[in-house]
Amino acid sequence: MGSQTGNDLAAVDEVDGSSALVTRADARSHSRRRTWLVKAHAARLFLFLALPGVLIYALGILAPLGLAGRYSVSNINLLNGVGDFVGLQNYSDVLSDPEFWSAFAFTMILTLGCVVIANGAGVTLAVILNRNRRFFHLLRSVAFIPSVLAGVVIAYIWSTILTDKGTLNVLLGNVGLSALQTSWLGSQLGAQVSVIFVTVWPSIGFGTIIYLAGLQSVPQELLEAASVDGSSPARTFRSITWPLLRPALFVTTTMMVIGGFKAYDISVVLTGGGPAGATDTPAFQILRHGFNENRAGYANAQALILLLALVIVSVIGVALNNRGEKS
Repeated sequence: MGSQTGNDLAAVDEVDGSSALVTRADARSHSRRRTWLVKAHAARLFLFLALPGVLIYALGILAPLGLAGRYSVSNINLLNGVGDFVGLQNYSDVLSDPEFWSAFAFTMILTLGCVVIANGAGVTLAVILNRNRRFFHLLRSVAFIPSVLAGVVIAYIWSTILTDKGTLNVLLGNVGLSALQTSWLGSQLGAQVSVIFVTVWPSIGFGTIIYLAGLQSVPQELLEAASVDGSSPARTFRSITWPLLRPALFVTTTMMVIGGFKAYDISVVLTGGGPAGATDTPAFQILRHGFNENRAGYANAQALILLLALVIVSVIGVALNNRGEKS
């Protein structure tokens, strides 16, 4: 009797153990299924949210870039879509064209001017306007207004000022500085200086706003501690404020480099690329070669070379910024 009872208990234990194993297996299976469902839902949500942006990026960036690469190795005629494969001949023609290098050199000078003046004048004005008073708030708005104007509008405004009988020469004559009167848009040097100045002018307001945001993010505790320790304002700015403005420097410099390489509208409206191509820019040349002269292959090769130069400069800038943050 006792032996039979023991066997029954063992059988019950075996059944209970099997049930426990089945229950744990079901739990693991349910957990895996739940995890898979959560991941599937997250993937569907990601596709739903990301798909519009991906499509816009693909249609607006990748597709034109692919077409540019395709056209750059052909002599395609945009009027009939017919062209032969020419390999790297367009790239060779661009790189051996002195007009391209002249325009590229002017663009580099223009870009350097934008970077230096936008950062220098921007941080100076930001320090001056970093006051919590209504008058300074008004000055901030005034400083930023040129940045929101279209380049064509700015160029037309300055074209009335810089002509031979424009406002600037009239003003110089009225104050007894007739010796400084010149053909600002008629001579090569005057046209280059004028285009650089008019291009840089609105960028000062942009740099000012970026540096103002950076200054207002500097912890006041650090500035107060430096003041208590007897640090002069100049040393406080050099040792504490300026290192904390590195992100603002990076943003302003990057935007000025991109804007400088894409410079087009101001040069077109002010001088038309002249005189004698002195203010010509690669962007202006690309449009002229592609649409006026119907040399789409050459124009696309020139555009891709300009894009590569911009990428190289941007990568160098990011590397220098990262090194500065680590040091």
